[in-house]
Amino acid sequence: MDKEIKDHWERSMEMLMALSPAKRKHFALLLVNLADCYADDGVMATVLISRDDNLMMFSAGATEFECAEMLQRANELVQEVATSDAPPKEMFN
Repeated sequence: MDKEIKDHWERSMEMLMALSPAKRKHFALLLVNLADCYADDGVMATVLISRDDNLMMFSAGATEFECAEMLQRANELVQEVATSDAPPKEMFN
């Protein structure tokens, strides 16, 4: 691992240690599942990171087409969750 990556990792670890136990646990769960994407051909992920007005996308174990499919399914799921408790009028907007 080169020095720049090691330095960045060290700064990241300092930030992680400052998180609450619940956030650290959530982060650990994310990492374990993300590692599965690299170790198991049947597991894949698309990670979106929004910073300022920039959107970055990382894939793990997925092709661009599979990422697009996952994003479409995710969009449908979020819409379903967002409208499940909405008044009937909102479901048609």
